Amino acid sequence: MNASVKKDARPPASLSVDFDNKWAYLRAAGRQDWESASSYLPMAAERMVSLLGELELPVTVFVVGRDLGCERDTEAIDSFKTLESVEFANHSMNHLPWMHTMDREEIFAEIAGTHQAIASSLGVQPRGFRGPGFSCPEEVLRVLAKLDYAYDASVFPTSVAPIARAVFLARTKLKGEQKEKAKQLYGGFAAMRNPNRPFCRTVEASRLWEIPVTVMPLTRTPIHFSYFLFLAGVSKLAAKSYLRSALRLCRWTGTTPSLLLHPPDVLGCEDDPDMAYFPGMKMPRAEKLKLVRWALQRYGRTFNVQTMIQQVRSLNAEAEACRTRMAPA
Repeated sequence: MNASVKKDARPPASLSVDFDNKWAYLRAAGRQDWESASSYLPMAAERMVSLLGELELPVTVFVVGRDLGCERDTEAIDSFKTLESVEFANHSMNHLPWMHTMDREEIFAEIAGTHQAIASSLGVQPRGFRGPGFSCPEEVLRVLAKLDYAYDASVFPTSVAPIARAVFLARTKLKGEQKEKAKQLYGGFAAMRNPNRPFCRTVEASRLWEIPVTVMPLTRTPIHFSYFLFLAGVSKLAAKSYLRSALRLCRWTGTTPSLLLHPPDVLGCEDDPDMAYFPGMKMPRAEKLKLVRWALQRYGRTFNVQTMIQQVRSLNAEAEACRTRMAPA
């Protein structure tokens, strides 16, 4: 059996990067000096592009519009175009992880402003969106429908969202209004009611796919790379076993996985001590990159990894084939 047949035989999956800059993390952590923070996007982009290129993995890059105002950061984002397959998607203008507190005009400005910035700076029209902190009120979906987006990727149907939020708030310096706004970060226990696989929404008479950030089938615990690295900080053996089990369960349950990377996943403790509070950031760079390479290799061997818009096209084709089969003769 040749390689192309083997590749086609693997179940579909997708891979994305929330390409958040250091300033976004420091502001979310309540740091007053966040606006003067240095950028780590060039360093993160170089490592991600090298790793994904080596493993021949497609990726969807969720871009924060504010970073496209800096030439050096724009060049870092643009460098993902050297990959064989890449998609750029919308991650809001200012990465405010509490869009549920915004009014309609603010939400439109956050999404439409980044849409225009991506089109102008990168020369592509984004078709997908992910809310910072997985915040996605109904008004966001209405804006996406108005802009003719194909999908949203803001659902994180995990069982541990309230725990993760409590840990985040305990580690950060948020106070007053910002702390109050962050009380819905990552969603609540209600998030578990969402499917753990792609599903279709009808918004303003338009069809919009929802591509959740996949969690472990059955237990609904996270399986994205930052969580994998957090576990590896306790036990590498346990973390690898956990990821193997997650990918196996996805196949057994027919769950189409969509896994998520963040820039700190390719940064070591020696790269940026300001990020020490983030999961996995106490690990040395070489050790972390070795673990991420192993996890991505495992993912690519198990699934036919695509960009998220490619995944949506496949979903549309499947839905159309199903309608054709169900149509009366």
